[in-house]
Amino acid sequence: MTTPFRAIHYFTEVAKSGSFSAAAERLFVTQSAVSHQVKLLEEHLGQPLFIRRGRHLLLTAVGRSFIDKIQTPIETIQLATRSIRKGTEGPLRLALFGSLAVKWLIPAIDEFRERFPNVELSLQILTRDGDFDSSIADCFITTRPPKSGFVSCHLYDETLKPYCAPRLWEELSKISDFRELAKYPLLSAASTFSAAEPGRDWQEWFAAGGAGNGVPEGTRVHHFSHLLLAAEAAKYGQGIALLNEFLTTERERQNELFELPFHGIRTADSFYFIYPEAFRDSPSHEALRDWLSSLCKGHPLS
Repeated sequence: MTTPFRAIHYFTEVAKSGSFSAAAERLFVTQSAVSHQVKLLEEHLGQPLFIRRGRHLLLTAVGRSFIDKIQTPIETIQLATRSIRKGTEGPLRLALFGSLAVKWLIPAIDEFRERFPNVELSLQILTRDGDFDSSIADCFITTRPPKSGFVSCHLYDETLKPYCAPRLWEELSKISDFRELAKYPLLSAASTFSAAEPGRDWQEWFAAGGAGNGVPEGTRVHHFSHLLLAAEAAKYGQGIALLNEFLTTERERQNELFELPFHGIRTADSFYFIYPEAFRDSPSHEALRDWLSSLCKGHPLS
């Protein structure tokens, strides 16, 4: 029996809106036409897809399972259609963490626009990692790449190194034993590790250097929720922060935040550029992918 694609289309609109009438408005058809198509699909599947609870229309267990299974293929078809209609030029929306956008990408983005003037790159804030909604963005930078349905390009593994302000640098740069950093205020960011344990970043750093007991007892540790806050405190000379180079600008590293000559530590995070399989052969996506990859390696495309 032929798959009733129109009925599936109507069903997904009802599932999204939770209403036959709302789906009809979105589809520019009558409510009875939507009801008819959903009924055809239910007869085709041999299972009810919706139940009514008062004025509310709810998915059955079968309906929920069905929508979960067909959502990705439907989005792939929509993206492929959009890609062909748009061609290789036009808007390209990249969603990424706000901190990466502000500290890393925005200072460099003019180079991309000069290199690829026909690609209208815009930035969106990724509010929840792992939520790759194609209505919000065409491509994403994430630490949680999907296992299927997306092209994935590894950008970098997060490494933290100690940074301080210029007024501390003159004194700290003369230190040869990393343990002596414990004499100075340490600025800790809880978001560095998924466990969000206060002081975990510095515990890991001292342990990685060979100090088995971690941060020495009596060390002053000031706590922040995010690396950006710790970085700002370090810029004002309030202590030493373990920072990711990609969350500091080149100008900051030249004038406000100096890297101390000691070891770094890897966190559990790696960053990836991803985009739907439907755009695998899109020159715009490939151009952005290659440019981001070169930017991470410190060699922007020429």
